[in-house]
Amino acid sequence: MESESFYGVTLSEKEPIAQFDVPEIPEEYIVHSHKLIIKQISLGPEAKTGEFNVVQAETNINDDGVKKTVKIPIAVLKVGETRSLRPNVEFPNGSVTFKLVQGTGPVYVCGKAEMNFGEFDDGQIFEEYSDEEEDSELEFDEDAAPQTNGKSNKKK
Repeated sequence: MESESFYGVTLSEKEPIAQFDVPEIPEEYIVHSHKLIIKQISLGPEAKTGEFNVVQAETNINDDGVKKTVKIPIAVLKVGETRSLRPNVEFPNGSVTFKLVQGTGPVYVCGKAEMNFGEFDDGQIFEEYSDEEEDSELEFDEDAAPQTNGKSNKKK
């Protein structure tokens, strides 16, 4: 089963930090994958002229079995130059913290959260389908004419 939901936050001088956490799933379901996709980052109309607004994303990654925290700017916005970006940045399998590290905003970050979950883990599903394939044998009709994509094989 797949689920999508809108994600949006406002970063400003008063609230410069926003956290995205993976939502709680009932115990009977197993999460196969989840990710946050940032589709647009925009400056609000009241942003100050000449001021750079820098949005940083902080997330954890697994680098050869070692968990590391990565902090990287994902947007640099300025009134009169760049008011909006469409980064299409994906954050798979974990929480993300967005922080306005420079400027007073407001900066709007929006996108969607996607989750793929079910009642079985991938191993159970694989075993279930592989058992079915072993039980049924494919039969081929050796006398059948080859497919011709709607064209006749007869010569005129």
